[in-house]
Amino acid sequence: NLRKNYNTLNNSDTQVLYCEAELMQNAVKEELFIEKIEKAFEDEEFKLYLQFIVDNKTKKITFAEALSRWEDKGEIIMPGKYLGVMEKNGMITKLDYYMFERVCRQLEAWKDTEFSHLMISCNFTRITISGKGFISKIRAITEQYDFDRKNLLVEITEDTVEHNMDVAMSNIKQMKDLGFRIALDDMGSGYTSLINLCEYPLDVVKIDRDILLRIDKDNGKDLFVGIIFLAHSLNLEVVCEGVETETQNTVVSETACDYIQGWYYSRAMSIPDAEKFAREYEAKMEK
Repeated sequence: NLRKNYNTLNNSDTQVLYCEAELMQNAVKEELFIEKIEKAFEDEEFKLYLQFIVDNKTKKITFAEALSRWEDKGEIIMPGKYLGVMEKNGMITKLDYYMFERVCRQLEAWKDTEFSHLMISCNFTRITISGKGFISKIRAITEQYDFDRKNLLVEITEDTVEHNMDVAMSNIKQMKDLGFRIALDDMGSGYTSLINLCEYPLDVVKIDRDILLRIDKDNGKDLFVGIIFLAHSLNLEVVCEGVETETQNTVVSETACDYIQGWYYSRAMSIPDAEKFAREYEAKMEK
């Protein structure tokens, strides 16, 4: 028995040492990855990509959502690989402002072109939008660029105002006062009460994709249509996200939803590719 207990103790110690070594190795990898991210900011490797959104009635491109992509030596690193690390290490706010500045720059570049009518929506995490210096930073960035402020749509998630609620709500209202439009992303994911929906200074709501995935069931479609009816009764426009198939597009097209977003119409593209895509898409629409 003593020999058995001794062996068990040794095995346990070995496992502990192995776990500690693995944790140390992961910590070193994360530290190196953080250094790589910081270098990527310096070298402007984070790029603005756009996913177009179409009008449900005309099917013409109306605006686009801004998305980040990390272009690292010819390799595209998707957000899922770096956003979690940024959030964990307090770097996500830097990316939010970085992308906002790129959107402002792009809207200025489009000002007197064939794309001047297009809006771009820009996402902010709850940590950023609930920061006390948020509006000062936003003003400082936007003052550098000349573009129609209503062409910039600020997207907030349903949990945004749950974090430091008073500051977040004040910042959202001040964004509205600056002339930007406000969209509530992931509507229906569970955080927003109907009372809060009335209090937000919103222009647009984006229906959460999980609701779309249930649209083939009677109660799922009723919920989808009901959200659209509710939004319209509050004078809000509605975007359906995540439309990927012919069936989904057909069902959504038959509703009163205002806009459709998803791979069925457009994937996320770099600016040159997006501009080329938009020209070709509009040319096909005119035939």
